[in-house]
Amino acid sequence: MNKMLLMLLLCALPLSACMPIIHVNETTESGVSNEAALPYEPVTIENINVKGEPTTQVYDAPPQRIVAVWQNSIETPLALGAGDRIIAGMGIPDRKYLKPEYRDLYDRIPYTSLENLDVETILMMEPDLIIGWASTFSPKVLRGTDFWRARGIHTYIASSSSAARTKKTVEDECGDILNLGKILGASARAEEIVRAMQSEIAFVTKETQDAQRRPRALVIELMGRDIRAYGENSLAGDILRRLNAENLGADGLNISIEQLIAMDPDAIFLVVVESDYDRADEIKAQFCNTPALRGLSCIRMGRVDTLPLYTVYSAGTRTYDGIRIIARGLYPRLYKE
Repeated sequence: MNKMLLMLLLCALPLSACMPIIHVNETTESGVSNEAALPYEPVTIENINVKGEPTTQVYDAPPQRIVAVWQNSIETPLALGAGDRIIAGMGIPDRKYLKPEYRDLYDRIPYTSLENLDVETILMMEPDLIIGWASTFSPKVLRGTDFWRARGIHTYIASSSSAARTKKTVEDECGDILNLGKILGASARAEEIVRAMQSEIAFVTKETQDAQRRPRALVIELMGRDIRAYGENSLAGDILRRLNAENLGADGLNISIEQLIAMDPDAIFLVVVESDYDRADEIKAQFCNTPALRGLSCIRMGRVDTLPLYTVYSAGTRTYDGIRIIARGLYPRLYKE
């Protein structure tokens, strides 16, 4: 499909999906926050450029034509009631990985795809805001933030996606949600989402503050023969710390099967990347059925859980899911049905 034909389809024709991972729809209506009816006060937002350097952008009006790249960049505006303003959403393997309440809203986005549109096509769509990761604005992807700002187009980069940010924290994700809430005129909803995360952490810390022993845990990603540990500087590591757990992989280095056995953690969380989302149960079963690991107490007690990558890397609103999965795995007694 050439660029001109694509734009004609987007602008004029009611088409359904033409490829399994690409959807072009005519409907653009979706749920809108009650705040949308309130007067918009100009806001100044502190963000970063592609190099991770601080930048300031002023929004005189809420963006109306948003291009969003990667799951958190799409799902956060949906959660903030701005789904009707997203004109292109890219980077989600399948709608089923979204929260159920946002799937219909996602389906109404005029253009969705796993792959990115090219720069020329995005320019033809006339966006006024592009939300993405730092990698989104690399020269080989969508060019730098200066390129878009020179054309009067705002950019917003998820702060934790920048290589310049060596420590990823829950505060990073909360800050992005609050910033986007201000930008989109949905501050009250953004604050509600952030409070839910903070309340979950507060609940767990209160219930476990007098514990005589902290649970010992590992967040790992299976990479062929290597086992990558998520260290104290990762978002998952920050969540473990906040939930009063000991991160056995705090240094973030790869570990061996022998080291894993010697650690004998109370709980293990297996990070599953995008290409393996559909194989999460299979990956967990293979791990738990590894003969050398069957003696681990966490396997015998059924305390091995999977973590989709979108819950522990530049997670946005899905940080809440990461907190809940880890909290339940660490303290099953607190979450008995």
